[in-house]
Amino acid sequence: MTIKKEIKKKSICLIDDQTNFQNDIENFKTKVDGKSFPNDFIFEFDEKVYVCLNLIKSSSILEFNHNLIWTGVKLFNFCAKTNYEIVNPEIIDMPQNIFLGWCLGNYNFLNFKSEKEKNKKPKLLNITNDQILEARAICLVRDLINMPANILGPSEIQKETQRLFSKSITEVIVIKGKDLKKKFPLIYNVGRGAEKKKKPLFSEFIWKSKKKKLKKNIVLIGKGVCFDTGGLNLKLGSGMNLMKKDMGGAANCVGLAKMLIDKKIDINLKLLLPLVENSLSSKALRPSDIIKSRKGLFIEIGDTDAEGRLILADALTYASEFKPDLIIDMATLTGASRVALGTDVPSFFSNNDNLAEDLIKFSKLYGDPLWRLPLWKNYFNQLRSNHADMSNIGSGFGGAITAALFLEKFVDKDIPWIHIDLMAWSLNKNLTSYIGGEAMGIRSLFYLIENIAKN
Repeated sequence: MTIKKEIKKKSICLIDDQTNFQNDIENFKTKVDGKSFPNDFIFEFDEKVYVCLNLIKSSSILEFNHNLIWTGVKLFNFCAKTNYEIVNPEIIDMPQNIFLGWCLGNYNFLNFKSEKEKNKKPKLLNITNDQILEARAICLVRDLINMPANILGPSEIQKETQRLFSKSITEVIVIKGKDLKKKFPLIYNVGRGAEKKKKPLFSEFIWKSKKKKLKKNIVLIGKGVCFDTGGLNLKLGSGMNLMKKDMGGAANCVGLAKMLIDKKIDINLKLLLPLVENSLSSKALRPSDIIKSRKGLFIEIGDTDAEGRLILADALTYASEFKPDLIIDMATLTGASRVALGTDVPSFFSNNDNLAEDLIKFSKLYGDPLWRLPLWKNYFNQLRSNHADMSNIGSGFGGAITAALFLEKFVDKDIPWIHIDLMAWSLNKNLTSYIGGEAMGIRSLFYLIENIAKN
Protein backbone atom coordinates (compact mmCIF):
# COMPACT_ATOMS: atom_id res chain seq x y z
CA MET A 1 0.00 0.00 0.00
CA THR A 2 1.40 3.36 -1.08
CA ILE A 3 0.71 6.33 1.14
CA LYS A 4 0.72 9.65 -0.70
CA LYS A 5 2.78 12.30 0.98
CA GLU A 6 0.72 15.41 1.60
CA ILE A 7 2.10 18.49 -0.13
CA LYS A 8 2.83 21.28 2.28
CA LYS A 9 1.28 24.49 1.02
CA LYS A 10 0.28 27.98 2.07
CA SER A 11 -3.12 29.46 1.30
CA ILE A 12 -3.82 32.48 -0.88
CA CYS A 13 -7.22 34.14 -0.32
CA LEU A 14 -8.81 36.49 -2.85
CA ILE A 15 -10.77 39.37 -1.34
CA ASP A 16 -13.60 40.30 -3.66
CA ASP A 17 -15.76 41.74 -0.91
CA GLN A 18 -14.54 42.37 2.64
CA THR A 19 -17.64 40.65 4.06
CA ASN A 20 -16.12 37.35 2.90
CA PHE A 21 -13.91 37.49 5.98
CA GLN A 22 -16.27 38.99 8.58
CA ASN A 23 -15.31 36.28 11.09
CA ASP A 24 -11.70 37.46 11.20
CA ILE A 25 -10.40 39.66 13.97
CA GLU A 26 -10.68 43.44 13.89
CA ASN A 27 -6.96 43.84 13.14
CA PHE A 28 -7.49 42.05 9.84
CA LYS A 29 -10.25 44.43 8.78
CA THR A 30 -8.10 47.40 9.68
CA LYS A 31 -5.27 46.00 7.57
CA VAL A 32 -7.57 45.53 4.56
CA ASP A 33 -8.94 49.06 4.89
CA GLY A 34 -5.41 50.47 4.68
CA LYS A 35 -4.55 48.82 1.35
CA SER A 36 -4.37 50.50 -2.07
CA PHE A 37 -3.95 49.41 -5.68
CA PRO A 38 -1.52 48.93 -7.43
CA ASN A 39 1.36 49.22 -4.97
CA ASP A 40 -0.03 47.75 -1.76
CA PHE A 41 -2.92 45.33 -2.29
CA ILE A 42 -1.24 42.01 -1.40
CA PHE A 43 -0.33 41.22 2.19
CA GLU A 44 0.33 38.34 4.58
CA PHE A 45 -1.70 37.84 7.73
CA ASP A 46 -1.79 34.87 10.09
CA GLU A 47 0.34 32.75 7.68
CA LYS A 48 -2.04 33.35 4.74
CA VAL A 49 -1.58 35.61 1.73
CA TYR A 50 -4.46 37.94 0.88
CA VAL A 51 -5.11 39.71 -2.43
CA CYS A 52 -7.45 42.74 -2.31
CA LEU A 53 -9.21 42.37 -5.66
CA ASN A 54 -12.01 44.57 -4.30
CA LEU A 55 -9.68 47.53 -4.94
CA ILE A 56 -9.78 47.02 -8.74
CA LYS A 57 -13.46 46.10 -9.09
CA SER A 58 -14.40 49.65 -10.11
CA SER A 59 -12.57 49.28 -13.45
CA SER A 60 -14.22 47.95 -16.64
CA ILE A 61 -14.55 44.20 -17.24
CA LEU A 62 -11.73 44.37 -19.78
CA GLU A 63 -9.37 46.26 -17.50
CA PHE A 64 -10.27 44.16 -14.45
CA ASN A 65 -9.56 40.90 -16.29
CA HIS A 66 -6.36 42.39 -17.71
CA ASN A 67 -5.23 43.50 -14.26
CA LEU A 68 -5.77 39.96 -12.99
CA ILE A 69 -2.81 38.87 -15.14
CA TRP A 70 -0.55 41.52 -13.65
CA THR A 71 -1.93 40.62 -10.22
CA GLY A 72 -0.65 37.09 -10.82
CA VAL A 73 2.78 38.50 -11.72
CA LYS A 74 2.81 40.65 -8.58
CA LEU A 75 1.64 37.71 -6.46
CA PHE A 76 4.44 35.48 -7.78
CA ASN A 77 7.03 38.07 -6.83
CA PHE A 78 5.44 38.59 -3.40
CA CYS A 79 5.35 34.95 -2.36
CA ALA A 80 8.16 33.08 -0.62
CA LYS A 81 9.83 30.01 -2.11
CA THR A 82 7.27 27.32 -1.24
CA ASN A 83 4.00 25.81 -2.51
CA TYR A 84 0.82 27.88 -2.63
CA GLU A 85 -2.83 27.33 -3.48
CA ILE A 86 -5.54 29.90 -4.14
CA VAL A 87 -8.34 28.57 -1.96
CA ASN A 88 -11.27 30.56 -3.35
CA PRO A 89 -10.69 31.12 -7.11
CA GLU A 90 -14.41 30.71 -7.78
CA ILE A 91 -15.23 34.21 -6.47
CA ILE A 92 -14.08 35.73 -9.78
CA ASP A 93 -15.00 34.78 -13.35
CA MET A 94 -11.45 34.55 -14.72
CA PRO A 95 -9.13 33.13 -12.04
CA GLN A 96 -7.09 31.55 -14.82
CA ASN A 97 -5.75 35.03 -15.62
CA ILE A 98 -4.13 35.11 -12.18
CA PHE A 99 -2.69 31.65 -12.82
CA LEU A 100 -1.31 32.84 -16.18
CA GLY A 101 0.19 35.93 -14.55
CA TRP A 102 1.89 33.72 -11.96
CA CYS A 103 3.53 31.75 -14.82
CA LEU A 104 4.69 35.01 -16.43
CA GLY A 105 6.12 36.26 -13.13
CA ASN A 106 8.89 33.73 -13.60
CA TYR A 107 9.99 35.30 -16.92
CA ASN A 108 13.38 36.92 -17.27
CA PHE A 109 15.41 37.57 -20.41
CA LEU A 110 18.89 36.55 -19.29
CA ASN A 111 20.52 35.52 -22.58
CA PHE A 112 23.15 38.20 -22.29
CA LYS A 113 23.60 38.27 -18.51
CA SER A 114 26.86 36.77 -17.29
CA GLU A 115 25.29 35.71 -13.99
CA LYS A 116 22.07 33.72 -14.15
CA GLU A 117 19.45 33.61 -11.40
CA LYS A 118 19.41 30.29 -9.55
CA ASN A 119 16.91 31.09 -6.82
CA LYS A 120 14.19 28.56 -6.06
CA LYS A 121 10.79 29.85 -7.21
CA PRO A 122 7.38 29.63 -5.49
CA LYS A 123 4.88 27.18 -6.99
CA LEU A 124 1.13 27.67 -7.45
CA LEU A 125 -0.78 24.38 -7.37
CA ASN A 126 -3.87 25.75 -9.20
CA ILE A 127 -2.06 26.12 -12.52
CA THR A 128 -3.24 23.90 -15.39
CA ASN A 129 -1.66 22.90 -18.69
CA ASP A 130 -3.70 25.57 -20.53
CA GLN A 131 -1.98 28.38 -18.63
CA ILE A 132 1.43 26.74 -19.11
CA LEU A 133 0.92 26.54 -22.89
CA GLU A 134 -0.25 30.17 -23.08
CA ALA A 135 2.66 31.34 -20.95
CA ARG A 136 5.15 29.48 -23.16
CA ALA A 137 3.75 31.19 -26.25
CA ILE A 138 3.91 34.62 -24.57
CA CYS A 139 7.47 34.00 -23.37
CA LEU A 140 8.45 32.95 -26.90
CA VAL A 141 7.11 36.27 -28.23
CA ARG A 142 9.07 38.15 -25.56
CA ASP A 143 12.28 36.26 -26.30
CA LEU A 144 12.08 36.98 -30.02
CA ILE A 145 11.44 40.70 -29.53
CA ASN A 146 14.09 41.10 -26.82
CA MET A 147 16.79 39.57 -29.00
CA PRO A 148 18.98 42.32 -30.51
CA ALA A 149 18.99 42.90 -34.27
CA ASN A 150 22.68 42.06 -34.65
CA ILE A 151 21.78 38.51 -33.53
CA LEU A 152 18.26 38.15 -34.97
CA GLY A 153 17.92 39.32 -38.57
CA PRO A 154 15.56 38.16 -41.34
CA SER A 155 17.25 34.81 -42.00
CA GLU A 156 17.64 34.08 -38.28
CA ILE A 157 13.92 34.66 -37.61
CA GLN A 158 13.05 32.37 -40.50
CA LYS A 159 15.37 29.61 -39.28
CA GLU A 160 14.26 29.93 -35.65
CA THR A 161 10.59 29.74 -36.63
CA GLN A 162 11.27 26.68 -38.76
CA ARG A 163 13.14 25.07 -35.87
CA LEU A 164 10.29 25.80 -33.44
CA PHE A 165 7.71 24.11 -35.65
CA SER A 166 9.90 21.39 -37.23
CA LYS A 167 7.80 18.54 -35.77
CA SER A 168 4.39 19.89 -36.74
CA ILE A 169 4.81 21.84 -39.95
CA THR A 170 3.53 20.55 -43.31
CA GLU A 171 5.55 22.78 -45.64
CA VAL A 172 7.96 25.72 -45.59
CA ILE A 173 8.50 28.13 -48.50
CA VAL A 174 11.27 30.74 -48.52
CA ILE A 175 11.56 33.34 -51.29
CA LYS A 176 14.53 35.71 -51.62
CA GLY A 177 16.88 37.34 -54.14
CA LYS A 178 15.65 37.67 -57.72
CA ASP A 179 12.49 35.67 -57.02
CA LEU A 180 11.60 38.07 -54.20
CA LYS A 181 12.18 41.10 -56.44
CA LYS A 182 9.84 39.63 -59.05
CA LYS A 183 7.10 38.19 -56.83
CA PHE A 184 7.15 40.54 -53.82
CA PRO A 185 8.59 43.81 -55.12
CA LEU A 186 7.58 45.97 -52.14
CA ILE A 187 9.22 43.58 -49.67
CA TYR A 188 12.35 43.46 -51.79
CA ASN A 189 12.63 47.22 -52.18
CA VAL A 190 12.14 47.97 -48.48
CA GLY A 191 14.98 45.62 -47.61
CA ARG A 192 17.30 46.25 -50.54
CA GLY A 193 19.54 48.64 -48.59
CA ALA A 194 20.57 46.08 -45.97
CA GLU A 195 23.93 44.32 -45.82
CA LYS A 196 24.26 40.86 -47.36
CA LYS A 197 23.62 38.98 -44.10
CA LYS A 198 20.40 40.94 -43.54
CA LYS A 199 18.88 40.67 -47.00
CA PRO A 200 15.06 40.59 -47.22
CA LEU A 201 13.04 37.41 -47.61
CA PHE A 202 9.48 36.14 -47.56
CA SER A 203 8.76 33.04 -45.48
CA GLU A 204 5.62 30.91 -45.55
CA PHE A 205 4.83 28.19 -43.00
CA ILE A 206 1.94 25.83 -43.73
CA TRP A 207 -0.02 23.50 -41.46
CA LYS A 208 -2.72 21.31 -43.04
CA SER A 209 -5.26 19.44 -40.98
CA LYS A 210 -4.96 15.67 -41.27
CA LYS A 211 -8.70 15.20 -40.80
CA LYS A 212 -10.87 14.85 -43.88
CA LYS A 213 -13.61 17.13 -42.61
CA LEU A 214 -13.66 20.55 -44.31
CA LYS A 215 -11.57 22.98 -42.22
CA LYS A 216 -11.36 26.75 -41.94
CA ASN A 217 -8.41 28.33 -43.71
CA ILE A 218 -6.68 30.96 -41.57
CA VAL A 219 -3.76 33.19 -42.58
CA LEU A 220 -1.55 35.04 -40.09
CA ILE A 221 0.76 37.80 -41.36
CA GLY A 222 3.39 39.39 -39.14
CA LYS A 223 5.33 42.53 -39.94
CA GLY A 224 8.98 41.50 -39.63
CA VAL A 225 11.15 44.62 -39.76
CA CYS A 226 14.09 43.31 -37.75
CA PHE A 227 15.47 46.81 -37.28
CA ASP A 228 14.09 50.10 -38.52
CA THR A 229 16.43 53.06 -38.99
CA GLY A 230 13.69 54.87 -40.89
CA GLY A 231 15.75 54.58 -44.07
CA LEU A 232 16.65 57.84 -45.82
CA ASN A 233 13.88 59.48 -43.77
CA LEU A 234 16.17 58.72 -40.83
CA LYS A 235 14.77 58.46 -37.32
CA LEU A 236 16.24 60.47 -34.46
CA GLY A 237 18.36 58.50 -32.02
CA SER A 238 15.62 58.52 -29.38
CA GLY A 239 13.16 57.15 -31.91
CA MET A 240 15.53 54.37 -32.94
CA ASN A 241 16.33 52.96 -29.50
CA LEU A 242 13.48 50.45 -29.46
CA MET A 243 13.49 49.58 -33.14
CA LYS A 244 14.64 46.02 -32.61
CA LYS A 245 10.97 45.54 -31.63
CA ASP A 246 9.74 46.47 -35.11
CA MET A 247 9.45 42.76 -35.82
CA GLY A 248 6.96 42.52 -32.93
CA GLY A 249 4.11 41.73 -35.32
CA ALA A 250 6.02 38.74 -36.70
CA ALA A 251 6.93 37.60 -33.16
CA ASN A 252 3.30 37.83 -32.03
CA CYS A 253 2.12 35.84 -35.04
CA VAL A 254 4.72 33.14 -34.30
CA GLY A 255 3.43 33.04 -30.70
CA LEU A 256 -0.19 32.85 -31.86
CA ALA A 257 0.68 30.03 -34.28
CA LYS A 258 2.38 28.19 -31.41
CA MET A 259 -0.76 28.45 -29.25
CA LEU A 260 -2.94 27.18 -32.11
CA ILE A 261 -0.61 24.24 -32.83
CA ASP A 262 0.09 23.33 -29.18
CA LYS A 263 -3.62 23.37 -28.32
CA LYS A 264 -4.41 21.37 -31.46
CA ILE A 265 -6.98 23.74 -32.97
CA ASP A 266 -8.25 21.95 -36.06
CA ILE A 267 -7.67 24.43 -38.91
CA ASN A 268 -5.58 24.83 -42.03
CA LEU A 269 -3.06 27.52 -41.10
CA LYS A 270 -0.62 29.68 -43.02
CA LEU A 271 1.92 31.90 -41.28
CA LEU A 272 3.39 34.55 -43.58
CA LEU A 273 6.47 36.49 -42.47
CA PRO A 274 7.80 39.30 -44.70
CA LEU A 275 11.25 39.82 -43.13
CA VAL A 276 13.46 42.85 -43.79
CA GLU A 277 15.85 45.31 -42.23
CA ASN A 278 15.11 48.95 -43.11
CA SER A 279 18.68 50.12 -43.44
CA LEU A 280 20.49 53.22 -44.58
CA SER A 281 22.83 52.78 -47.56
CA SER A 282 23.44 53.85 -51.14
CA LYS A 283 21.05 51.08 -52.22
CA ALA A 284 18.24 52.12 -49.89
CA LEU A 285 14.73 53.03 -51.04
CA ARG A 286 14.35 56.76 -51.72
CA PRO A 287 11.49 59.17 -51.00
CA SER A 288 9.57 59.75 -54.26
CA ASP A 289 10.51 56.32 -55.68
CA ILE A 290 7.52 54.61 -57.30
CA ILE A 291 7.26 50.84 -56.93
CA LYS A 292 4.82 48.46 -58.58
CA SER A 293 3.31 46.16 -55.93
CA ARG A 294 2.47 42.47 -56.29
CA LYS A 295 -1.16 43.52 -56.81
CA GLY A 296 -0.17 45.81 -59.68
CA LEU A 297 -0.85 49.10 -57.89
CA PHE A 298 1.91 51.70 -58.17
CA ILE A 299 3.00 53.09 -54.80
CA GLU A 300 4.84 56.38 -54.41
CA ILE A 301 7.19 56.43 -51.43
CA GLY A 302 6.18 59.49 -49.45
CA ASP A 303 8.23 58.39 -46.44
CA THR A 304 10.77 55.56 -46.21
CA ASP A 305 9.91 55.28 -42.51
CA ALA A 306 6.41 54.07 -43.44
CA GLU A 307 7.90 50.79 -44.63
CA GLY A 308 5.86 48.31 -42.59
CA ARG A 309 2.69 48.84 -44.59
CA LEU A 310 4.65 48.22 -47.80
CA ILE A 311 5.84 44.75 -46.84
CA LEU A 312 2.40 43.90 -45.45
CA ALA A 313 0.76 45.02 -48.71
CA ASP A 314 2.51 42.36 -50.78
CA ALA A 315 1.86 39.72 -48.11
CA LEU A 316 -1.85 40.64 -47.93
CA THR A 317 -2.12 40.42 -51.72
CA TYR A 318 -0.54 36.96 -51.63
CA ALA A 319 -2.82 35.82 -48.78
CA SER A 320 -5.93 37.02 -50.63
CA GLU A 321 -5.03 34.86 -53.63
CA PHE A 322 -5.89 31.76 -51.56
CA LYS A 323 -9.38 33.05 -50.64
CA PRO A 324 -9.02 32.08 -46.95
CA ASP A 325 -11.80 32.28 -44.36
CA LEU A 326 -9.85 34.86 -42.35
CA ILE A 327 -6.71 37.00 -42.68
CA ILE A 328 -5.10 38.52 -39.60
CA ASP A 329 -2.11 40.83 -39.79
CA MET A 330 -0.17 42.13 -36.80
CA ALA A 331 2.23 45.05 -36.94
CA THR A 332 4.05 47.67 -34.90
CA LEU A 333 2.75 50.04 -37.53
CA THR A 334 2.05 53.58 -36.30
CA GLY A 335 2.92 55.99 -33.54
CA ALA A 336 -0.55 57.44 -34.07
CA SER A 337 -2.13 54.34 -32.53
CA ARG A 338 0.06 54.76 -29.43
CA VAL A 339 -0.90 58.45 -29.19
CA ALA A 340 -4.58 57.50 -29.32
CA LEU A 341 -4.56 54.49 -26.98
CA GLY A 342 -1.22 54.46 -25.17
CA THR A 343 1.21 51.57 -25.02
CA ASP A 344 -0.97 48.93 -23.30
CA VAL A 345 -3.92 48.88 -25.70
CA PRO A 346 -3.43 47.86 -29.35
CA SER A 347 -5.86 49.21 -31.91
CA PHE A 348 -7.55 46.95 -34.41
CA PHE A 349 -9.44 47.41 -37.65
CA SER A 350 -11.75 45.04 -39.47
CA ASN A 351 -13.81 44.97 -42.65
CA ASN A 352 -16.39 42.73 -40.95
CA ASP A 353 -18.57 44.05 -38.11
CA ASN A 354 -19.65 40.63 -36.81
CA LEU A 355 -16.04 39.48 -36.68
CA ALA A 356 -15.03 42.66 -34.87
CA GLU A 357 -17.80 42.24 -32.29
CA ASP A 358 -16.68 38.67 -31.59
CA LEU A 359 -13.09 39.81 -31.14
CA ILE A 360 -14.18 42.55 -28.71
CA LYS A 361 -16.13 39.92 -26.74
CA PHE A 362 -13.08 37.66 -26.36
CA SER A 363 -10.86 40.65 -25.58
CA LYS A 364 -13.10 41.60 -22.64
CA LEU A 365 -13.53 38.05 -21.40
CA TYR A 366 -9.83 37.16 -21.40
CA GLY A 367 -8.51 40.57 -20.40
CA ASP A 368 -6.37 40.87 -23.53
CA PRO A 369 -6.90 44.47 -24.65
CA LEU A 370 -7.81 45.32 -28.24
CA TRP A 371 -9.72 48.47 -29.20
CA ARG A 372 -11.50 48.94 -32.50
CA LEU A 373 -10.85 52.04 -34.62
CA PRO A 374 -12.83 52.79 -37.79
CA LEU A 375 -11.84 52.29 -41.40
CA TRP A 376 -12.94 55.88 -42.07
CA LYS A 377 -13.05 56.03 -45.87
CA ASN A 378 -13.06 59.85 -46.09
CA TYR A 379 -9.46 59.85 -44.86
CA PHE A 380 -8.27 57.90 -47.89
CA ASN A 381 -7.89 61.18 -49.77
CA GLN A 382 -4.75 61.75 -47.70
CA LEU A 383 -3.12 58.83 -49.55
CA ARG A 384 -3.65 60.31 -53.01
CA SER A 385 -0.54 60.70 -55.16
CA ASN A 386 -0.06 63.02 -58.13
CA HIS A 387 2.15 60.50 -59.93
CA ALA A 388 1.11 57.02 -58.75
CA ASP A 389 -1.99 55.09 -57.69
CA MET A 390 -1.37 56.00 -54.06
CA SER A 391 1.22 57.21 -51.55
CA ASN A 392 2.44 55.12 -48.63
CA ILE A 393 1.87 57.93 -46.11
CA GLY A 394 -1.05 60.16 -45.17
CA SER A 395 -0.88 63.94 -45.29
CA GLY A 396 -2.77 64.78 -42.11
CA PHE A 397 -4.23 63.46 -38.87
CA GLY A 398 -5.50 59.93 -38.18
CA GLY A 399 -2.29 58.13 -39.04
CA ALA A 400 -3.38 54.74 -37.68
CA ILE A 401 -6.55 54.94 -39.78
CA THR A 402 -4.83 55.98 -43.00
CA ALA A 403 -2.30 53.15 -42.54
CA ALA A 404 -5.17 50.67 -42.17
CA LEU A 405 -6.93 52.13 -45.21
CA PHE A 406 -3.72 51.66 -47.19
CA LEU A 407 -3.59 47.98 -46.19
CA GLU A 408 -7.28 47.47 -46.96
CA LYS A 409 -6.57 48.17 -50.64
CA PHE A 410 -4.61 44.89 -50.78
CA VAL A 411 -7.30 42.67 -49.21
CA ASP A 412 -10.12 41.23 -51.34
CA LYS A 413 -13.39 42.78 -50.19
CA ASP A 414 -15.12 39.45 -49.60
CA ILE A 415 -12.40 38.08 -47.28
CA PRO A 416 -12.83 38.78 -43.54
CA TRP A 417 -9.76 40.69 -42.32
CA ILE A 418 -8.38 41.96 -39.03
CA HIS A 419 -5.46 44.36 -38.74
CA ILE A 420 -3.77 44.78 -35.33
CA ASP A 421 -1.58 47.85 -34.67
CA LEU A 422 0.39 47.10 -31.49
CA MET A 423 3.27 48.38 -29.36
CA ALA A 424 4.76 44.91 -28.69
CA TRP A 425 6.65 46.34 -25.71
CA SER A 426 5.73 46.36 -22.02
CA LEU A 427 6.15 49.57 -20.05
CA ASN A 428 3.77 48.59 -17.22
CA LYS A 429 5.72 49.75 -14.17
CA ASN A 430 2.75 49.64 -11.77
CA LEU A 431 2.60 45.88 -11.28
CA THR A 432 5.91 44.53 -12.55
CA SER A 433 9.52 45.50 -12.96
CA TYR A 434 9.58 43.82 -16.38
CA ILE A 435 10.27 46.09 -19.33
CA GLY A 436 10.67 44.49 -22.75
CA GLY A 437 9.05 42.72 -25.66
CA GLU A 438 5.42 41.77 -25.14
CA ALA A 439 2.67 39.58 -26.57
CA MET A 440 -0.41 41.67 -27.24
CA GLY A 441 -3.77 40.49 -28.52
CA ILE A 442 -2.77 36.90 -29.25
CA ARG A 443 -4.97 35.35 -26.56
CA SER A 444 -8.03 37.25 -27.85
CA LEU A 445 -7.19 36.14 -31.38
CA PHE A 446 -6.60 32.56 -30.29
CA TYR A 447 -10.05 32.26 -28.73
CA LEU A 448 -11.63 33.96 -31.76
CA ILE A 449 -9.97 31.44 -34.10
CA GLU A 450 -10.90 28.55 -31.80
CA ASN A 451 -14.54 29.72 -31.97
CA ILE A 452 -14.41 30.04 -35.77
CA ALA A 453 -12.94 26.56 -36.05
CA LYS A 454 -15.88 25.07 -34.12
CA ASN A 455 -18.58 26.76 -36.24
